[in-house]
Amino acid sequence: MELIILSAFNIIYIKWALIFFLGAICGSFFYTLALRYIDGSFRDNIIKALFSTSRCQACKKRILPLYLIPILGYLFLKGKCKYCGNRISLFYPTFEIVYGLLLILFVSEFQFNSYSIILFLISGIAISISIIDVYIYKIPNSLIAVFITASIYPIILNNNIKDNLFGFILMLSFFILALLLFPGSFGGGDIKFASAIGLLLGLELSIVTIEAALVSGSVIGVIYAIKKRDGLKHKIPFAPFLTLGIITALLFGRDIVLIYYNIVY
Repeated sequence: MELIILSAFNIIYIKWALIFFLGAICGSFFYTLALRYIDGSFRDNIIKALFSTSRCQACKKRILPLYLIPILGYLFLKGKCKYCGNRISLFYPTFEIVYGLLLILFVSEFQFNSYSIILFLISGIAISISIIDVYIYKIPNSLIAVFITASIYPIILNNNIKDNLFGFILMLSFFILALLLFPGSFGGGDIKFASAIGLLLGLELSIVTIEAALVSGSVIGVIYAIKKRDGLKHKIPFAPFLTLGIITALLFGRDIVLIYYNIVY
């Protein structure tokens, strides 16, 4: 009996380890995708930027497949390029871990199926958009188009297109109104990204997204202003907060909405 329990435990452990590793692989891809957009590779050749071999950013030597294994590759190299000794950014394994844990959360919530995988990939695209926005204050139209394309499946599966349109209208109207009342508070990319999120989530979950984004954005904004000691003069990219909002809504939005209804009724 103890052997059976131990075997079952081992199987479960292996299952979640594999799911984490799959997420980490996706994390490596999405983070590299963002970096290649930031460094301008996409302007030259999109296919080459997506599928060319990875190289050290300092010496341009090709990184061997062994060292591309998520997290482990970084540990094998001890955080430095094998050829030139240049330090590898800690963001690489960090985002691999983040994506691995994120896939575990989605699978825990929705089981391992096409729905959970597509929501995870949508979140992955959103994180890539956030990274790009942080570095160059730009939200690529191409990635928003990919985000919308990936959203088609869950929209069809939920079978409530009217609610999706209401979410789109809410997000579009909210951010346009905010831009009119507070000029310069958001950019055109923020409005397009928020509208795409609203189309995916529908009305109720869009409200959750807005709240999560505004609360987290306000907290980080105040902390940033205190650190810089010059007030709220610096523009802060908003895509990361929208991304936090969409992940919160996808994973916990229904529970949050239910709490709202219980309070009201």
